[in-house]
Amino acid sequence: MLLVKKIILVLIALFTGVMSAVAQDGGNGQVEGTITDDTNDEVLIGASVMVKGSSLGSATNADGEYVIRRVPAGPQILTISYLGYQTVEREVEVIAGETIEVNVALAPQALEGQDVTISAQAAGQKTAINEQIQSRSIKNVVSAEKIRELPDESAATALSRLPGVSLQDGDKVVIRGIQAKMNTVMVNGIQLPSTDVNDRSTNLGFISSNMLSGIEVTKAVTPEMDANSIGGVVNLRLQEAPEDWHYDLMLQGGYNTQDQTSDNYQIWGSVSNRFFNNKLGAFLQINARRENAGSDYSQAGYNFIYTGSSIPPVGEALKGMSNFVYGDQLRITEQRGGSLIMDYKLPNGKLVMQNTLALTNNNLTEHRDLLTFSPSIQRTHEIRRDLHDKQLLVNAIQGENDFDVFNITYGLSHAFSEKVTDLRYGEDYGFGFRYQDEGRPFEGSFERSDRLLLTPEDVYDLEMNESFAELATFIQNGASREQNFTERALTASLNVTVPFSITESISGEFQTGGNIRQTHRVNDIERIFARITENPTESNRLAADWMRDHGMDPTRRLQFADFKDYDYGDERGSIFLGGDYDMIEVMDTDLLDQYIRLASPSWNRHLSDSRASDYEGTETLTAGYGMFDINLGNHLELLGGVRYESLNMNYEADLILQTHGVDGTAAIPNESNDPELRSLADSLTHSDVTNIHWFPNLQLRYKPTGWMDVRLAYTKTLSRPDYTAIVPTVFVQNTNAGSAGNPFLKPSVSQNYDVNVSFYNNQIGLFTVGAFYKEIENVFYSDTRLYQTLPEEVIYPTTSEFNDIGFNPASSSAQITTYLNNPYPAQIRGLEFDWQTHFWYLPRPFNNIVFNINYTRIFSEMEYQQINIIDETICEGRRCTTEFTETDTSRTARLLHQGDHLINMALGVDHRGFSGRLSFRMQGDVITSVGNRLEDDAFTGNIYEWDFTLRQRLPIEGLSLFANGINIFHTPNKDFQRFPREEGGELLMNLRRTTYNPRRFQVGIRYSL
Repeated sequence: MLLVKKIILVLIALFTGVMSAVAQDGGNGQVEGTITDDTNDEVLIGASVMVKGSSLGSATNADGEYVIRRVPAGPQILTISYLGYQTVEREVEVIAGETIEVNVALAPQALEGQDVTISAQAAGQKTAINEQIQSRSIKNVVSAEKIRELPDESAATALSRLPGVSLQDGDKVVIRGIQAKMNTVMVNGIQLPSTDVNDRSTNLGFISSNMLSGIEVTKAVTPEMDANSIGGVVNLRLQEAPEDWHYDLMLQGGYNTQDQTSDNYQIWGSVSNRFFNNKLGAFLQINARRENAGSDYSQAGYNFIYTGSSIPPVGEALKGMSNFVYGDQLRITEQRGGSLIMDYKLPNGKLVMQNTLALTNNNLTEHRDLLTFSPSIQRTHEIRRDLHDKQLLVNAIQGENDFDVFNITYGLSHAFSEKVTDLRYGEDYGFGFRYQDEGRPFEGSFERSDRLLLTPEDVYDLEMNESFAELATFIQNGASREQNFTERALTASLNVTVPFSITESISGEFQTGGNIRQTHRVNDIERIFARITENPTESNRLAADWMRDHGMDPTRRLQFADFKDYDYGDERGSIFLGGDYDMIEVMDTDLLDQYIRLASPSWNRHLSDSRASDYEGTETLTAGYGMFDINLGNHLELLGGVRYESLNMNYEADLILQTHGVDGTAAIPNESNDPELRSLADSLTHSDVTNIHWFPNLQLRYKPTGWMDVRLAYTKTLSRPDYTAIVPTVFVQNTNAGSAGNPFLKPSVSQNYDVNVSFYNNQIGLFTVGAFYKEIENVFYSDTRLYQTLPEEVIYPTTSEFNDIGFNPASSSAQITTYLNNPYPAQIRGLEFDWQTHFWYLPRPFNNIVFNINYTRIFSEMEYQQINIIDETICEGRRCTTEFTETDTSRTARLLHQGDHLINMALGVDHRGFSGRLSFRMQGDVITSVGNRLEDDAFTGNIYEWDFTLRQRLPIEGLSLFANGINIFHTPNKDFQRFPREEGGELLMNLRRTTYNPRRFQVGIRYSL
């Protein structure tokens, strides 16, 4: 807190001095203009324009424009530089109180006597490099030119090529090993809402890369940025309209070799122009995409085998295979979207209106062939279905005005996300068929000891007894569970920047401002349930006629033979897992969907499960900041400040007193007719919590030469807990078990330290070496505690409070699952290496080669608190009682979703009308699950992926053909667990899961003018 007070005092003193300097500023003028490429008149983004011999200067914006204020009157020399181009100097005469315009066209660097050409990929790389060099914080960039020339499929794919960036669940961004929910995603500076049911993460797979003008990943935030980002901030920049009419149309078809599907396509189109003397710009784009894909996998489940009376030490416990699953995922994703960006140039600024809509329909079918080896041999055929729609909508008005003495930016935005489930069954509660004769699913039999020592390779060799598939009957109760949520965020922001120049060697700007954001979220789970195995006649009542029409008997258990897909084996069975296993015994998805839709309206609502996850709440963030950015001569830049954030979280949920676990009957005191009881329940399940934090920030940039800079940064950031953790839901399962949210959870707070050293010139390109360290406190986790030892902040009803309704919520030994802050901090550290270069100085045709490579090495650890509940039976005579006690232990492991190694490499070439790029990505050893013991941890092996993109321009202006290959070597991904297979043996890498993701080829045509 002392550091914060000192920073505030410095800011006040600095602001007073700045305003004094501004007030005395009468002998200065202003220089502005545009920097372009003299070969094609394209604007250059990130070009440096400096007043020679002073600290005054500026970098060009997205329109190639720059402004240098408070330049002393008289003759001055401007130095204009842009990596990859020749540096020039211009003499100007600055007049006090006036603005002069200086436009400069730079020539690309080239060998003497060689024609000057800047290929599309080289231009994209140079833009990204120059933006990164001119950035005032530690940042990585994907440029507009790179996205437009050889675009990736989605924003997520484009992001994953940057240093330290990987993907979680296919399209969520992990930065420096920090999982997606702890990072912030923005579009044009507007924070996107969560698209996840449980946490704060945002999916990016349904944001087309074609609609972007660039992507930024900021790894050291500055005070004007929201602090809720421990890993980093992703900002997706949308395109604005250039001058004249521009059209872009892309048609693409694709083939998935793994699933042998060709019904994949993508359509993208845009049109733009400027009107009213270029004051008004309009950019309209629409896109549609369909992808028929999914993964094939096999997965083993392992259980501990204790041969002695005591539990073996950590790392020495044996595990044996308890089950094995063959899974075939069919995933059809259909996306629709568009954006309209309009901007209007004002005399001293501009207004921008943004409207972006992304719609996604997800249709997942997962067929599972489950083999159980312990405690008995069984084979079960299961299906999982998830059919839902997601929506993401962003509307905003943003503006900026330059009043010479100060500059203001402001904005109002609305962001909305939604998930609506159409059909979902099987995933949480299973929908499967099992053989009546459970002892004969395989040809042969096994002793228990043999089964527990099986390896995945052994299971592959098992010969299935397919003749018994027809005897399988439905084994579970019917259930369907819909997940629905909405999240809406309204934000208002205002920032004021005051530039100043105290002397020619000391200049900079002071900035202050803030924002208010209100987020409203509603979560709604609906589960319906039927005892089909016990009373099929009633459960199938509404579907009876349909079942008879399909030759089924609605009065008996469902039969696997009635729902089997008899064509599946011929169409897909032999290509499953690359042909290593025939996936034959699967259900007909269309038949099951029809049955569920007809039968389920007569099923009962599972009240306890439906209401246990329902909530509604509002979060209101109020933030303000002050910061300074000072140039001390030509070599030193100092940025610092402090940010204040106050977050109020107001949530309402339910108290659920379950009376029957299977049927889900329950009492909900929140809806009681007794006002006293209702008031008591509401007091338990309503939270109103405010957290206040201060975030000091200090960053330094030192440029000892014109080809090197060193950046140091200290920042403080946080990550707020998942919704499921802080919502005040109380679920009393019975007197011995229950669960509760913890609205008093503290956010995870991180102290971040960064060092970056960059080397750059026209031959090297940009080579960067970086190191980072983060110490994160209050990481939250789920744990089970005895009722009598629950922490005070966890709210759970007591017996006396509910005596009047005859319900005993908890015995003293009841085990309550809740969420707690880990008392031990987490540490994460790493190294990043990044090299981007263009071999323009090589002889033809090698002078058009563009090369990028980056490598990140990450280390993390946290001591996970573990509370073990131990039961002990105590007998006095014939009377025995069980006493429960807790022991407090801990174990050290990595942070979830942290990978050890990340490598990205791309080799591109442009020659005349041809462009090509070969890309390689490796993600190594990602921990996907942290258990109570080392033997429970699961992690991936190295994941390799090769892609290529080819493009050939045709003789017709603006027309080109392209072809893409994704995951072209079709290398399987493997997950492992470490445990010994024999007593006293060493830890082994035991294969847990093998996954084949699709190999896809795409061809298309594009018209861009």
